Amino acid sequence: MNSLRAPFGLYDEYSEHMFFDVKNFPATERVANIKGNRDTVPEQYGNAPSYTYIAAGAIDIQPTQSSTLEAKIRRSHSIIWAGGKRDPLYAFDEWSKILFAKVVDERNTPTGEPRSFQIGSNETVAAVSNRVHRLFQRGCLDDPTIFFPDTRITLPDKKIFDVVKILQDVSLMGSDVDNIGAAFENFFGSIFRGELGQYFTMRQIARFTVSMLEITHEDFVLDPTAGSGGFLLEALLQVWHGVDTKFHGQSDQQIIRTKNDFALLRVYGIEIHDILSRICKINLLLHHDGHTNIEGDRSCLDTYFTKPRLRLCFEQFSKVVGNPPFGDEVEEGDEDLLGENSLENFEIAKGRQKVPSEHVILERAIDFLEPGGQLGLVLPDGLFNNQGELSNCPRVRSFLAKQGFIEAIVSLPDFAFRKSGAQNKTSILFFRRFTKLQKHTFDQLLEDAIEMLKETMEGVSIPDQNEETAIGAVYRSGEFAEHRVFMAEANHIGYTPSGVVSKKNDLYKGAEGGRIDPIQSGTILGEWRRFKKEGASYDGMVTPDCMTLPFSEIWVAHSSHRLDPKYHLFKHNQSIYTPPRWIRVLVKNVMERREEMANPTLKPEDHFKVMTISQTGEIRLREAGKGKNPPDWMGMYFENGSSTWYQARAGDVVYSSIDLWKGCIALVPKDFDYALVTKEFPIFKVTDDRLDAEFLSYLLRSRYYQRAFRAITTGHSNRRRTQQDDFEDLEICFPPDLAEQKQLIEKIRESRMAQLDALSLFRKEMLAFSDLVDGRYDEELPEIEDGNDNREDEGI
Repeated sequence: MNSLRAPFGLYDEYSEHMFFDVKNFPATERVANIKGNRDTVPEQYGNAPSYTYIAAGAIDIQPTQSSTLEAKIRRSHSIIWAGGKRDPLYAFDEWSKILFAKVVDERNTPTGEPRSFQIGSNETVAAVSNRVHRLFQRGCLDDPTIFFPDTRITLPDKKIFDVVKILQDVSLMGSDVDNIGAAFENFFGSIFRGELGQYFTMRQIARFTVSMLEITHEDFVLDPTAGSGGFLLEALLQVWHGVDTKFHGQSDQQIIRTKNDFALLRVYGIEIHDILSRICKINLLLHHDGHTNIEGDRSCLDTYFTKPRLRLCFEQFSKVVGNPPFGDEVEEGDEDLLGENSLENFEIAKGRQKVPSEHVILERAIDFLEPGGQLGLVLPDGLFNNQGELSNCPRVRSFLAKQGFIEAIVSLPDFAFRKSGAQNKTSILFFRRFTKLQKHTFDQLLEDAIEMLKETMEGVSIPDQNEETAIGAVYRSGEFAEHRVFMAEANHIGYTPSGVVSKKNDLYKGAEGGRIDPIQSGTILGEWRRFKKEGASYDGMVTPDCMTLPFSEIWVAHSSHRLDPKYHLFKHNQSIYTPPRWIRVLVKNVMERREEMANPTLKPEDHFKVMTISQTGEIRLREAGKGKNPPDWMGMYFENGSSTWYQARAGDVVYSSIDLWKGCIALVPKDFDYALVTKEFPIFKVTDDRLDAEFLSYLLRSRYYQRAFRAITTGHSNRRRTQQDDFEDLEICFPPDLAEQKQLIEKIRESRMAQLDALSLFRKEMLAFSDLVDGRYDEELPEIEDGNDNREDEGI
């Protein structure tokens, strides 16, 4: 210590500690200069700090607006993440610990005392960090439902100090719940871009779903895949607003008690990811509680739970909400997803070794519902429209029909989850479980219908499709025949594809403070309420597109019993308007599939034209050498390929079965006569002499047919398929007079030619300018491919 020229020294080893006066004694002195133990050292070595924020004092922490709060939350997380230096999950978990310590300080600092979560004058980094550690440890001991008592913050002191500096002046618990929701929504939305195994649900979707279910303070609510808690937070918010209205005029104490009872006793969630479950709990805690009933680090498919109401397992909740993860599969024996359960215990999975996760989660959600209870779940469109038995989707639709009433299905636009990194097409299912009496009646009617089918088929075994036929028969009789399904399609949902908030919202009208406007005219929520009031007399709406149909009609409208709103809305409206003197004919009556197979290997030295289609309806050459494509489209390179090739003729209609919904359909021009395509590009020969080829090409590019193609596709990913039967069942609407057809498209054709001429002239002038700039008199540089052009690189 003398070598360091320190005036004082402290020797501290476990229980032995001595304080030395170093400056005023010889270097070898070890006894006379002992001035006491470590308790003799004054706090902060004599530099007592002063604090700015005093609980309930003249200067205290203050609530703030959502944009400021979001900036502070985001900045505090970025300090921990350190530009990617730390693992995202680790950074997120440590961030949540410090946030928890902040909440503990806000909840427990007595009036007149300085806040512990702040930096005082003359304070060291270690002193601030130690206080945060103590706050966190106290919180873990007081409330072990979020972090285990032995959990510790493992960040360096300097990181903790820097985060405190960012958050010390703001009151999280005092901020308006809607401001907190907005701040955390934007933050979580960017952090959860596919990380943590789920996609973040924008608040507009959760708000609409909860509004449709009309959740009250008397409901027991469960989100079986709670994520960060967005749906549960929205349930809390809307119920509290409802309590304010329903209990208006009663004492504040009664209103607060009713709100707290709902939050503490009636809101439940299950989240398989332990870090996400902690975030969910803290998120609920920040929104003034409701966190104690979150079952973390456990799958909703399990049979063992720690929360008392969940341990009762089934039929305990009046409302179930959420956005289950999809795209994964649950396999028999997967302990992470099934826990102590078995896949064979799920009716939807009978006879299968694996099924899509959303299928069994949907079944489990229905299990959790009490008889007569309702659910609102965001689900992939494939569940509603996939046709193949291997997809298991037809079985899921039958299961739904046997368990309760499909009350409504609302189609969301493709971009609903794009901000979170997902390209899936989704819809929201609103479902009401049968009462015990309804279930008993339905099962008896179904059994009778199946027996009748057996007699018709002379006792042969009844395959799945005959059970589906029997389901249709039940819904055409008795009390079940009266059931109608509300269907709607939203094009605007309160935010843009990039996630920016928008005033355009087909779903609902909002009001200040996160409330729902009582007047909902012109919205899907308003139309749903009108339908509930008017019943079978409800006449629907055009914008947004809403209608109701008897479930019995929906069930038999397509051979696969598809339920997606975009399909049924289009089919319901497709013949409402026909231009004067035009006729309607099914596609299969004016075109027929051309299946002229080609074998390029018979001419190995010849070059062949292989075509592809852009989303603008332009046919062009498929590029050789790109991706898995061969270096040249010579016959010899087709050898040993797995694809079957077909040749098209000029005037044929060709489309991409995967990308028709994006606009990939065109008429084959003369210079692509005999060009080749794979089976993924069905070719149709026009057989009706009343149709002009050029008129047909423009007709199929019109808004009506673009909507039609989107309506008939199946699946939910970016590779949605169009089945040939669905394409052939579309109607072609046209004037039978060829002269009229040519006249109708004359200006379009002229405009198109002018556009091409203008583009050619632009390129010519741009090339001349380039020659002037560099003096090379060279050709244009090739365009840079973006890698997204209609599957051109999938090989042969």
